[in-house]
Amino acid sequence: MYRSLLTALTCAISLASELPAQPAPLIQPEQLQKDFQTLHTTLQAAHFDLYAATPPSVFSQRRAEIMALLNEPMSQLDAAILFQTYTALARHAHARVEFPLQRWFDHVEADGLVLPVDIRIRDGRVWLADHQTGDNDLQAGAEILSLNGEPNAVWLARYTRHISADTPHMAYTLLEIYLPLVFWIENPALNMVSLQLAQADGVVTTADIALRPLAAFEGSSSSNSPLTLPEHDVRMLDGEIAYLRPGAFTNTTEGESQWDPTSYISRVDAAFERFLDTGAQALILDLRNNPGGSASFSDPLIAWFADRPWRFASQFTVRVSAATTASNAARLADGGGETSRQLAELFASAANGARVSMDLDLQHPRPGTRFERPVYILINRYSYSNATTVAALAQDYGFAVIAGETTADMATTYAAMEHFSLPHSGLAVGYPKAHIIRPNGHSAPHPVTPDIEIEFPVFPGSEDEVLERLRLHIIAEL
Repeated sequence: MYRSLLTALTCAISLASELPAQPAPLIQPEQLQKDFQTLHTTLQAAHFDLYAATPPSVFSQRRAEIMALLNEPMSQLDAAILFQTYTALARHAHARVEFPLQRWFDHVEADGLVLPVDIRIRDGRVWLADHQTGDNDLQAGAEILSLNGEPNAVWLARYTRHISADTPHMAYTLLEIYLPLVFWIENPALNMVSLQLAQADGVVTTADIALRPLAAFEGSSSSNSPLTLPEHDVRMLDGEIAYLRPGAFTNTTEGESQWDPTSYISRVDAAFERFLDTGAQALILDLRNNPGGSASFSDPLIAWFADRPWRFASQFTVRVSAATTASNAARLADGGGETSRQLAELFASAANGARVSMDLDLQHPRPGTRFERPVYILINRYSYSNATTVAALAQDYGFAVIAGETTADMATTYAAMEHFSLPHSGLAVGYPKAHIIRPNGHSAPHPVTPDIEIEFPVFPGSEDEVLERLRLHIIAEL
């Protein structure tokens, strides 16, 4: 997970380095106060239900605390950090102040110090999963008991206040990925971190770890070499079980539009044709670590094994607001598709504040040959967004058996994110305009719980233990 983040950061830094440096004047107190008031009033008017998980009194108390701090000039970065602690109170993943990543890229590109530690969090316990310290004596696998003298319960609560998440489980999962960034937000001037560690034999030790520039990470890691799943994979696991990792539901082909599903559909079609030619008796569709994407990619995939028409949700209700109407209009002007057009028609005949249901198109199984053998969808806590939706609808319609571990993301959720900008700071604020209820009609926010639960090792080895357990389970059922 850490290596994935570092790869993404490296690519982003490379792109950012081609851009001219932008001046970053301080934002004056009066401007900060106006932006914060705009943040509050627009969220209250445009979010589908800002107070669904957190009562207004909590927002009111935090609003007073923040207003008391807005009496000195502040950078855009500091404003983003402060305003995000307010927005994240909603406890909805799609309600957030977008972090000004250019500031982080500037820090890293200038050989700024980065936390060289990769963690895993399970039930509130924290583990050292990997590191890039260059210290061969520091072994991955120890349990972290405290960070800079603070017990886990204390520093985890402080760090996750920067993360928009529906549940603590989701917040911890996201923190695993974004720990280097959040650590920098919390400790911009530190050059060392102290970890209290409990070794496997019960011995408690303290490791003082120096932060390092990103360039020093190359070729410097612990002896732990966890399994890395490829983006795409098509193969037969044996003579009977087919295996498909379709990749994120977006176009990652260089030089092509990310929204064009043509090459993706061709790759999926070729995989299923191969499975049919081989005589596969079952299929494992692997959505572990899948970040999601668009239904225009996943629907043609589902059509290969669906046995009746489907919709991805039983109900899709949108709250109308001036901010959402403006955001949708901007998307239409930029070439937005049929969904944006339908939304514009809905908004034209509804008053701001109204909640209107949107008719969802019925999707159909593909004509002709389909894969009619059992399908097992493998998920984990890192199956996000549309990957969660695919698992939920396949489970609810009975298209597939869901295996793995419970997702961190929600199947019934507040989503369909829109954005508005704060006029003085220029910060972008995302919010969910819709309440999306999964096909089975369960209206309470809830993740996807697998039909077959498989225990995931905290520290995966070089072999795919989870996939092998599922393969053996399927063999026993065939």
